[in-house]
Amino acid sequence: MFSWNSFLKSLPNKILGVLNVTDDSFTGDGILGKINTVHQIYESAEKKDIKFLDIGCMSTKPNFSPISTKEEIFRLNSFLEIKNENFNYSIDSFNPVVAEKALENGFSVVNDISGATNSEMLRTVKNYSAGLIIVHRNPNSSFIHDKVEYKNIINDVKNDLRQQIKDVLASGVRKEKIAIDLGLGFGKTMEQSAILLESVGQFVFEYPLVVGYSKKKFTKLLKVSDDELLNHCQKEGVSLVRLHVVD
Repeated sequence: MFSWNSFLKSLPNKILGVLNVTDDSFTGDGILGKINTVHQIYESAEKKDIKFLDIGCMSTKPNFSPISTKEEIFRLNSFLEIKNENFNYSIDSFNPVVAEKALENGFSVVNDISGATNSEMLRTVKNYSAGLIIVHRNPNSSFIHDKVEYKNIINDVKNDLRQQIKDVLASGVRKEKIAIDLGLGFGKTMEQSAILLESVGQFVFEYPLVVGYSKKKFTKLLKVSDDELLNHCQKEGVSLVRLHVVD
């Protein structure tokens, strides 16, 4: 039975490593068809004592082109052939078919950047008693990269997340399965994402907080080093920082 509280205690450090099974990642680090690169990532993760990896099989960079379920499953299967059992895994997908395939094969968490609004996805999470990362999604957006108006970015994101949590709980997903993510870079301006990252401590409440800023352009506005960003998040009480394993 998955519980964020016990799972987080089992991790040697609070980092969620990124592994993209794609050929068009915005950082150029996609490992689709590059077996040697995968092993390098495993090796790097082990050296850094990272034991939790987030596997994404479709790029969701700005202006991304969606791929078919068949293609996303194909990419996931290619990863499963070289999956290292020394790690814990989450699946970065908003496709319930892909999520179920991952959960069937030892993944323990679904990282749903679409905001966990798909009833079929929520049923899948519930049926497998999996963990769920709810990524912030403005209710007025029709697409994850839609820019919408905010009166107060901090208060509005807080209110949106609380409503998303309420909806997920109503679906039957248990409280201990839920973590939240601010959705930095998704449907927000660079300035808004920077404000949220600076104010990340205001989002630390009863649910574990996952923060993903790694290699995103808006971080340049803060004019601090990667180490300082990591220290800031950990000092403010962030439960997991999502980082690219290879610098």
